[in-house]
Amino acid sequence: MQTVIGLLVFAAAAPPAPEDAVVRRLVEALKDVDPEVRQNVAIALAKLGTPAIDPLVDALKDAAPEKRSGAAYTLALIGPPARSAMPALLDALADKDTDVRRQVSYAIGRILLPGRPSPEVTAPQPRGGLR
Repeated sequence: MQTVIGLLVFAAAAPPAPEDAVVRRLVEALKDVDPEVRQNVAIALAKLGTPAIDPLVDALKDAAPEKRSGAAYTLALIGPPARSAMPALLDALADKDTDVRRQVSYAIGRILLPGRPSPEVTAPQPRGGLR
């Protein structure tokens, strides 16, 4: 019994896993002023996958629009495994920043489960047909 309690205390006192620290640092870097840096950070976070989802959802509420936009873009790169982020993404469609809304809409399209029929999009035909 004492061994189990000792292990629980040790586990509670243990520092976060290295991956958690990496995710936090990378999510924070989504604020970088350089768009190429933000894109590269998003790619790195997407490679980490599901451990990045909750911190990215939190980042959708950050004061910096670059971070919110980068978080949405990263969720798009993660794709369907980031489905748990959908409620936060739907809320973020009302963001005041146009770039954030663009990335959010992109993320929603990438996260929706593949294999569902998509609406047909056809270009309107000019009157009199094509010449």
